[in-house]
Amino acid sequence: MSQAPIKLIPRNVAALRRGQQPADGARPVPGNPVSTRLESGVGNCFPGLECDLRNLERRFFPFLEVDIQDTEIDVISVDLAGVQESAGNGEISADTATTYRQISSGLSLGRRWTISQMRGTFGPLGVQTLVVADLRLPSTGANRLPPDAWTAIRLLTEGTEVELTLRQGNTTRSLVRNRARYLDDNGALAKMFLPGELTQSLCSPWTHDFRDCGCFYWASNHPDIALPVLPTPPPVTPEINTYVPWERKDRTVNTLPDPATIDTPVELSHYEINNQWQTLNFVLEGRETVAPYQLGKFTALKFASLAELVTNLRYAAGVELAVIHEYLAAAYSLKVAGVPATAQDNVDAARAELMRITYGEMRHVRAVNDVLRALDPAAFVPALGVASQVPAPLPDAFRPVVPRPATPEVIQAFIDIERPSVSVDGLYSRILATLEDFGSDETQQTVRSIMADGESHFETFSFIQEWLDKHSPADYLTNPNAGVAPADNALHQKLQEEYLALLERLFNGYALGIPAGAADINTARNAMLGTAGLDGAAEAVAAAGFLVAFDHIPDARFAPVDHP
Repeated sequence: MSQAPIKLIPRNVAALRRGQQPADGARPVPGNPVSTRLESGVGNCFPGLECDLRNLERRFFPFLEVDIQDTEIDVISVDLAGVQESAGNGEISADTATTYRQISSGLSLGRRWTISQMRGTFGPLGVQTLVVADLRLPSTGANRLPPDAWTAIRLLTEGTEVELTLRQGNTTRSLVRNRARYLDDNGALAKMFLPGELTQSLCSPWTHDFRDCGCFYWASNHPDIALPVLPTPPPVTPEINTYVPWERKDRTVNTLPDPATIDTPVELSHYEINNQWQTLNFVLEGRETVAPYQLGKFTALKFASLAELVTNLRYAAGVELAVIHEYLAAAYSLKVAGVPATAQDNVDAARAELMRITYGEMRHVRAVNDVLRALDPAAFVPALGVASQVPAPLPDAFRPVVPRPATPEVIQAFIDIERPSVSVDGLYSRILATLEDFGSDETQQTVRSIMADGESHFETFSFIQEWLDKHSPADYLTNPNAGVAPADNALHQKLQEEYLALLERLFNGYALGIPAGAADINTARNAMLGTAGLDGAAEAVAAAGFLVAFDHIPDARFAPVDHP
């Protein structure tokens, strides 16, 4: 009888070890962003999200698999092959190997082996000898015991010596080994873990969690909403880029689904999920797909050298700061009061989305600086100079940075600068292509995330344009002809002071790096918000009828950056 071809090809390390080279599992999977890796996961305990962390502790002691209750630890299995290999290498004594074999033999005959006592270093609780049956709440005060067996195992310091007393009836045995490591030297799950072991105790089916929690709840690495399947031919309407419920009942490909909401009537019922989970579409790069995935190929022209790459990265950071200047000027030019009732929602939404995009650009500044540090830590100097010009829609064209109110023409300019494969995105395409030669997987994923955000910003600006085009600029702009305040204006001067203080904090924080620079970065972040910070100063300038604009700073750290 011939075997049907398998539908899923193993990609994780544990599954690959069952027939392929373990090192293959360390490579990123085409189509999946870095956020789908285990280290980016939202792992917790039962019922769990994508990982049940309790299962790590099941293999805390070399060659043993255990089942953990509050006051009991049962041995489930013994890795005899590992014992044999370790004994052959001289890593464990013959007596220790014999003890392992005795435990395994008893288990095969249906006899119960339990861990009755543990001695080891239990993290902040120090070195202790614990009787497992005595572990219970409360766990307070000096010399306290862990509240349960799982917590006790969890506290054991990796790599430190652990002594177990095992009991089977009136028979006791002792084993002494170092606490097992969860990860191997490549950062992948250690060899002892089997395929699917970290997920075997999650909700069944786990997709029930998606339905019960409602749309927009889940983390970005496991969204319960997704972009719909692209029909053939793909439509040009922005609605195709609107997120829809992933577990919807109607899965017609050429019919545009309703947008995702917190209501669930369009979603599969729990019984339907049990029977139809296999019909749910794969989601790759944020979009559902029903066809074989084709890995996109970058054809961008690479920079000629590492030095040229660094120069363009520093310019990219400057571009991010430059568009922040323009986006803030536009956002604060929108009215916060006196808006006609028919325009209020659209104007409020436009302002909120402009600010959200601006926050995203600030994250991009940080991301570019992280890439620069990774490329040459010793020579790293924070890149916080504002670009004097930004890329224009035409190839090799640039335009000056000018703060302007959010007129229709300005919103169109924002759409142009964020348009995929053009302007700023084109610059990052070349950076990404060059990082294949000089960067790491992490730096490449960082730039990919910036590019993905840029596509999202393009879509959002398209929506802002649609919202504001329904109204006259006089209805939503505080002053359509607003200009920059005079240099001696007190409100303008206060804004410049807040801006300089912000940049100085960021420079110090970026220069120190994480964790040393965390305090400065956090202080800078807090200084952006609130009436006493940059936001309050900007609101005051806008309320006075002026544009929110930032002067050039006579400081080499923040000097304007010309395009390469």
